[in-house]
Amino acid sequence: TILVTTGWNKNDDVFESLEVWVARHTPEHKPFNYEHDCAQIIGHILSDWVMDDSGKTISDDSPADELPDRFHVGTGAVLYKFWEKPELQERMDNLLAEIAKGEWFVSMECLFKGFDYALQGRDGSHRTVARNEQTAFLSKHLRAYGGTGRYGEYRVGRLLRNIVFSGKGLVRKPANPDSVILKTEPF
Repeated sequence: TILVTTGWNKNDDVFESLEVWVARHTPEHKPFNYEHDCAQIIGHILSDWVMDDSGKTISDDSPADELPDRFHVGTGAVLYKFWEKPELQERMDNLLAEIAKGEWFVSMECLFKGFDYALQGRDGSHRTVARNEQTAFLSKHLRAYGGTGRYGEYRVGRLLRNIVFSGKGLVRKPANPDSVILKTEPF
């Protein structure tokens, strides 16, 4: 699957290239859950890698200053195919059939130690505003905190800092449209 893509997602969270690059190996050995419900673990993440828009793997020893602005962190995972409870088995059988039809996506889960603000002008220009006492008023405009995602003429996003990917959910509507299930292989 594609776990995360650099740039803005539909929740107005912004994933900067260097922050994602540093966090690229943190998804490994984390839970895979159903609809972001931590009480409904349906699998786990086994591996991770970084790739460009064409699907070409970006070498782990690539210098950070040579990374493309846009790239993806991919993850390999396993879904628990067999369940003791009949209702859970039926759910998994249905999920596997729907995944094969392309009806499901994934959505990353992460922890972060702070954030700055990303501003996007109507002309597409971007700038970063450090979060501090003078700029903290911008938080009330963030969609994550009940705002409209706008401040004056700007779209305002939450640029996450010190990210640790903590898992992923199987979802129907991902915040990252690129978070597709790349392939499925039965074991």
